[in-house]
Amino acid sequence: MLVVGITGGIGSGKGLAAEFFRSRGAAVIDADEVARDLAQPHSPLLADIARAFGGEMLREDGSLDRGKLARRVFGDPEAVARLNAMTHPPIASEISRRVRELAAREKAEVVCVVAPLLLEAGLEDTVDRLLVMVADEEERIRRVIARDNLREEEVRQRMAAQMAPEEQRRRADWVVDTTPGREEARRQLEAIWVELKG
Repeated sequence: MLVVGITGGIGSGKGLAAEFFRSRGAAVIDADEVARDLAQPHSPLLADIARAFGGEMLREDGSLDRGKLARRVFGDPEAVARLNAMTHPPIASEISRRVRELAAREKAEVVCVVAPLLLEAGLEDTVDRLLVMVADEEERIRRVIARDNLREEEVRQRMAAQMAPEEQRRRADWVVDTTPGREEARRQLEAIWVELKG
């Protein structure tokens, strides 16, 4: 079984890559989904977040108000670091557990781990190869504003909290630039898939 990490800055096309590889039969483990699973109401992680950032981060039903938490931490490097120190270890541990489970069940030849903070969270050792998705900064900002209904300033704050694209590129086995559009990105992803299966 081959484990491929997929990372890249916000708005760079990680979702497109995950969708492509899933359509080819790869198993996909999404770090954002893992984070949601671990931060369910009454979970230890959610309790830690509420203690660190205030009970107002929780909705009336006890679930995490992700928008409120994002507004609280982004733009404050110290708060981002605190949140990451709290969330990265359990997320990385759960992703590693899911990879081992897939390997034990021999469910897939290729497993993709999609994580915006894959390198920052120390997940590099969990993957065999690394794909970094990139796009021009202005294009990424445009996409995220359209997708998430955020202001430009909010998008830039989230970008600032992520590893620089240049450093991600330096560590990558493959880089796919999605600036030219989905079709060109899919063509590059197809070439990577052929290589993986070869």
